[in-house]
Amino acid sequence: MNWWGKLIGTGVGLLGGPIGAIAGAAIGHLYDDGDPTPQNEQKARILYLTYFFSCAAKLSKADGHVSAGEIKAVELLIKRMCLSAKATEFAKNVFRKAKESKHPIENDLKEVGQLIGYDSTVGQSFLSGLFEIALSNGKKIHERQGKILLAGEKLLRLPNGLIRSWLRGGYAKTNYNSQENSLSLVEAYNALGLTESCKVSEIKPAYRKKAADFHPDKLKSKNLPEEFTSFANDQLAKINQAYHILCQKHDI
Repeated sequence: MNWWGKLIGTGVGLLGGPIGAIAGAAIGHLYDDGDPTPQNEQKARILYLTYFFSCAAKLSKADGHVSAGEIKAVELLIKRMCLSAKATEFAKNVFRKAKESKHPIENDLKEVGQLIGYDSTVGQSFLSGLFEIALSNGKKIHERQGKILLAGEKLLRLPNGLIRSWLRGGYAKTNYNSQENSLSLVEAYNALGLTESCKVSEIKPAYRKKAADFHPDKLKSKNLPEEFTSFANDQLAKINQAYHILCQKHDI
């Protein structure tokens, strides 16, 4: 069974909520009768997209208005997800409607955690999209948006300190290439969630812990869709690069 098909077991109850109602109404519209995708996979995929673009809109609006940079970031995320024309229009409609929604984003994030079964790789991928939107207005993230991202870290049950490590340079952007991106020593520590004052003995365990979620064999066993494995590969590339730098520095 495809990973999406596995999701609907945890997310089927969410189809009755405010966000789920939007997703449920779109199932028949987004997929043609001849589409071979099993219906449970269709439901899970649409439910995920609905939550993502709802959260994207609410995060964008959190600083008082939706900027041109945030809209561009959302459009880039749509391209990264390789959505069909119908799914693209659906995503944009969800985004437009969610900007005026009274349903708190924290509620959405809590339900997303339930939907994905608190899978760390998928949760980090979901939050990374929101992080890129928050970064679209410059390096300094708006205070309210920062609080939402920190809430997302907690509600999706992701590693403590993840968002702070991303803010310090530990996040790898889409199509990260270690050959084209040099890391400073400080950035290398941040990529592993460490500080320069850490003990040398902490480096290898931190690397192993960081890399565990993104190991190719682990991703293959989960049968994750391409958008999640691409994100994971980008993060692993930066983590490996950071570890190599620190190994050279400390002769590990």
